[in-house]
Amino acid sequence: MSSCQHPQNSQLKVKSPSIYKAWDARYHYDSANRMMIPKYDNYQVGLAWGRDEQGRMNYAQYYNGQGKPQDDLLVLHKDKLDQERGQRWDELNRARIETLTERLLNMQTEPEENEGADDAVEDDGMDFLPTPFIPAGLDMDIGSDSSEVDSPFSPIPDSSDMGDGGEPSPFLPLTP
Repeated sequence: MSSCQHPQNSQLKVKSPSIYKAWDARYHYDSANRMMIPKYDNYQVGLAWGRDEQGRMNYAQYYNGQGKPQDDLLVLHKDKLDQERGQRWDELNRARIETLTERLLNMQTEPEENEGADDAVEDDGMDFLPTPFIPAGLDMDIGSDSSEVDSPFSPIPDSSDMGDGGEPSPFLPLTP
């Protein structure tokens, strides 16, 4: 029977897990460094984190039960952000490729549908130039006898047309 009884002198001390200390820790805010520091019995335990002026996380450490840094969680956080950014980039790239392929397919099918309608239109290879703007309401009769009003499209007078002594004007274009 003596083997079943525990001697009174040898009491086992049960240590609580360190996560319990982290759960019971209280956060203190360090305003100089913008950090939240968890403390339990005057040493750091659990997750400590901080942010910069723009609100981005710039510090994340996990402290074990003895107050020593155990894991640098900022590296894991940055890896997670990089992975999310890569996934968004891939999604946007796939959507862009799909829209481009749809446009190309539409461009290939349009000439087949409208082959007979475009016979009258000549393709001079100058599609990239805009059509000229000619204001409505202008009288474009250059050949008429309206010599009182000079048309903006009339030819430049030669030096032989000058009536003031034959000296050319300094504002006329140079002759070749």
